[in-house]
Amino acid sequence: MKIKPMRAAAALIAAGLLMVCRPSLASQDSLTLSFIGDVSIGDAYRYREAASGFHETVRQKGIDWPFSTVAETLRADDLTLANLEGTITPRKRHRDVRMPLYIHPDHTQILLSGGVDAVNTANNHALDFYEEGYRDTLGALDEAGIVHFGSIGRGIDRQAVVSVKGVKIGLIGLSYPQESDLKRLEEKTRALRGEGCSLIVLSLHWGRETHMQPDAAQYRFAAGALALDVDVIWGHHPHVVQPVALYQGKPVLFSTGNFIFGTMKRVDPSTGIFQLVYDLEEDGPKLSALRVMPCLTGEKGDWRPVPLEEEAARREVFAKLQLRRPEMGFEPLAGSFLEGGEVRFD
Repeated sequence: MKIKPMRAAAALIAAGLLMVCRPSLASQDSLTLSFIGDVSIGDAYRYREAASGFHETVRQKGIDWPFSTVAETLRADDLTLANLEGTITPRKRHRDVRMPLYIHPDHTQILLSGGVDAVNTANNHALDFYEEGYRDTLGALDEAGIVHFGSIGRGIDRQAVVSVKGVKIGLIGLSYPQESDLKRLEEKTRALRGEGCSLIVLSLHWGRETHMQPDAAQYRFAAGALALDVDVIWGHHPHVVQPVALYQGKPVLFSTGNFIFGTMKRVDPSTGIFQLVYDLEEDGPKLSALRVMPCLTGEKGDWRPVPLEEEAARREVFAKLQLRRPEMGFEPLAGSFLEGGEVRFD
């Protein structure tokens, strides 16, 4: 399994960059990054003590239970990234929203047990318990040694740099991005390259909820972001999967869906572990493969993502990830993806 960062490494350096050096037990000739979608390891606040709620289920079944179906896979890669939805806090005062998402501080151990290394915190639930709650969340992640990143305004603008196998990976997180954000994004990418990053991942909380196709604004922003030296776009927020595309050879995961979501009502359950594999070459990492391990996320009572084994069910998920109406220079994955969920690049 991966070796987690020491807690001392959670200190931010002056520019808002977090440096973590992480050894890996995976193949030394390649770098494997895993992306999973929305992870909400708690309950809407009013249901936090419900007998059928997420917190009570974890109390009964244990911290290892939520990721028990996929932890072995996530521990075997080099870096696992998730979108964390909810506030890790002991506070009670919350915003007047329909679903303020509450996570007990002990639940940071769920992420560690599941093999999650880094989380995006820039999303529409970041301030459910106001700025104080958000800072509680960051403190809890720091205490657990979990890398976090995200820009939500209010002076909170954090990028992270993770070093794996000698490769520095820059992590940027934005919520509801607008074209006006591109100038600031260019500044962030330039700073990360200045830190020696060979790869830059842009995490975007965007798109329309429950819609399984990206909209025109997403295409426009993605094209603009990738032109600013971003290497990968990883999307989430719709709670369902959206297609995977390539833009000038760079992968765009428009939406990776729900992965574990303690409060979500019935939506399309398709999800998966989205992996990018890079060959480690003398002139830097080179994308060699994209693959998806399809899963179905569970419903109330058992929210665990279940890997799919039956061939027809796997292909059904792959079909949802295939771009049917390419726009603005975006290309669908090769037809072979529909068969086995993997594309290899020369």
